[in-house]
Amino acid sequence: MPTRPGLVAEAAIAVLAARLSYELRGLGQDEITRIARAQAAELTRAGFHITVPVGAIATTARRLKAERTT
Repeated sequence: MPTRPGLVAEAAIAVLAARLSYELRGLGQDEITRIARAQAAELTRAGFHITVPVGAIATTARRLKAERTT
């Protein structure tokens, strides 16, 4: 079963996609997002952890995540 990226990884994917949209102007947003997701997955496989201090995540986002896991 494929895993779903966390909140921070999703934000990193959005940043990568935004940057790629400037670099690769001929591609559509779906393709750019696919590339960004692949880059994030490759970083994770290489042993990188996409994280931020917990204080950087809004309280609402933390609460929503906690509600999903209970």
